[in-house]
Amino acid sequence: MNEWYRADVSAEYAMGLLQLLEQRNISIELALEDTGISTAQLDGGLRLTTQQDAALLANAVRLTGDLGMGFELGLCCTLTWHGLLGLGLMSSRTLRDALRLWAEYLDLRTAGFCIDLHEQDGLAELNIQDLAPGATMRNCALERLATMTACLGTQLTEQALPDIEMWFRGGQPSYTFAYLDRLAKMRFSTGLCQVRMPSNYLDLVLPSAQALVSRQVRQQCERERIMHGQNNCLVARIKNRLLLEDGTYLGMEEMAQTLCMSSRTLKRKLRYLGFNFRQLVDEARKQEVLRDVLNTMMTVDEIANRRGYSDAANLTRAFRRWTGESPSQYRAKLPYMLERNGTMEIAL
Repeated sequence: MNEWYRADVSAEYAMGLLQLLEQRNISIELALEDTGISTAQLDGGLRLTTQQDAALLANAVRLTGDLGMGFELGLCCTLTWHGLLGLGLMSSRTLRDALRLWAEYLDLRTAGFCIDLHEQDGLAELNIQDLAPGATMRNCALERLATMTACLGTQLTEQALPDIEMWFRGGQPSYTFAYLDRLAKMRFSTGLCQVRMPSNYLDLVLPSAQALVSRQVRQQCERERIMHGQNNCLVARIKNRLLLEDGTYLGMEEMAQTLCMSSRTLKRKLRYLGFNFRQLVDEARKQEVLRDVLNTMMTVDEIANRRGYSDAANLTRAFRRWTGESPSQYRAKLPYMLERNGTMEIAL
């Protein structure tokens, strides 16, 4: 695995998992068996490697018999598990500010994923990108992060936010049924991995907002990033800048200029992370097309025109390559009906 992923997950999340296991009468020694994690590593607040985190999650699943351990951890996670970043989230002025902070400094908590916040058509989407897809226990790690992110809205606003949803690319695992009454609404086989909510939720003012503390936390996060040599998620920064207002995408040279580096340096950095620029553009275009198909009743011709395809046939070919189905076949499988204004009604 790429060496960049070696210092991946904050030890505070491991401590939270160990506390959860202790409540189920599972000892720390048993939980840490064959993980390569020492108590000194945890006591010192050192980061776990991707492999160590996966081994600990695997032990937790094996010892509890709970395949939904990622969901359980996300539900049990408190704001204090996020350390300094949790303080920053609480001191933000609005939920929008907090979620932007979460996305911007997620690499201080886990370097194996990144998140970008996207607002469109009255919806806010926190898109989750797995930067270590070849590692073991990734579904569990992803479910942990998605659930943590979905819970932030209620934790920070101290209000019930019933329209928060978690969307997953693949089909629904059987173990999710045990969690349906505790989790945000979930949708599967969407082709997207995101937490989403109405955009107006983002305007909610947080009761614990403190502007001075928020600024101080941001400054400290920058210092920690430099001290630990963490990547500030180049992939997320590129994805946030790719799409222009006219629906086209920045080219390699223009993107390098916005990031204050040469195109050669940008290529090298992406190659080190296991990506290339064309791959990110294609993924961004796929995400936008899927949003249009899932959120609205735009025709295929309208979507093709909006997303820069020469005609509907070209878009349909691309869509079949991504999903194995045409846009109309894909829509027909969804468990809800789509209205032209983007609202959703459950199909009876």
